[in-house]
Amino acid sequence: MKTKYFSVILVLLLLILTIGCVAPTAPLVTRVIDGDTIEANIGGSLYKIRYIGIDTPELDDKRAEYCALAQEATRYNRQLLEGKTVRLEKDVSETDKYGRLLRYVYVDDIFVNAELVRQGLAWAKVYEPDTKYQDTLEKAETEAKQDKIGIWATPTILPSIIVENVKITYIFYDGLVPNVESDEYVEITNLGDKPQDLTGCVLMDMSDGYPSFTFPSHILAPSESIRVYTNEYHPEWGGFSFEYPKAIWNNTEPDVAVLYDNQGKEVSRKSY
Repeated sequence: MKTKYFSVILVLLLLILTIGCVAPTAPLVTRVIDGDTIEANIGGSLYKIRYIGIDTPELDDKRAEYCALAQEATRYNRQLLEGKTVRLEKDVSETDKYGRLLRYVYVDDIFVNAELVRQGLAWAKVYEPDTKYQDTLEKAETEAKQDKIGIWATPTILPSIIVENVKITYIFYDGLVPNVESDEYVEITNLGDKPQDLTGCVLMDMSDGYPSFTFPSHILAPSESIRVYTNEYHPEWGGFSFEYPKAIWNNTEPDVAVLYDNQGKEVSRKSY
């Protein structure tokens, strides 16, 4: 009988030790909000996480060049993290004034905070008292400055590109995705019989003055339509997105979408 009881106790102890040794589930990135903020599932609850020691351009910046950099930072952040498990490291502070967790973020062997700075997509910025890796971040910023990339790139004067017969033909302003309405879009069509170069063209919510979307190199074929979504990607429509985490187009008071060429001349405008 003693042997039987001993065996039972031993099994129970092994079970307790096994349960106690199960590693907690690593944080899973569920959403990239912008260049320096993500949402992650930690232990079954969703938390917003703000990167420590850096600051990226804002998506609602009225300066088109900074809005474009904000979109690029968001895209790069999404490329690195979306749908992946990450490691989070705390410094001194637990949260910021908005209730977001303050963390250094790692994916695989990449220190994400420093990587964004190194790519010229974020500034190294001191937020006392969380300064553990400030030297590392400032070194990454120095490298980006030396390479003249991203924020530190030398402004270039684009040759004037004449855009003709290109119109904003439709605005889907009442998205089906609750709250954020990420599926909103502006449709742009080439109504002429010649290809049109949209490189450097800027699409903007004129009513608010932001956000804006700057087209990368893109030729719009005759009769072709493309769409710029609020925060979704549809390659069949060009794959363009404002990268904006909130609804852009007002459902009750119509906004005005305006398309400018690469010299700031108005090409088309439309309300709804």
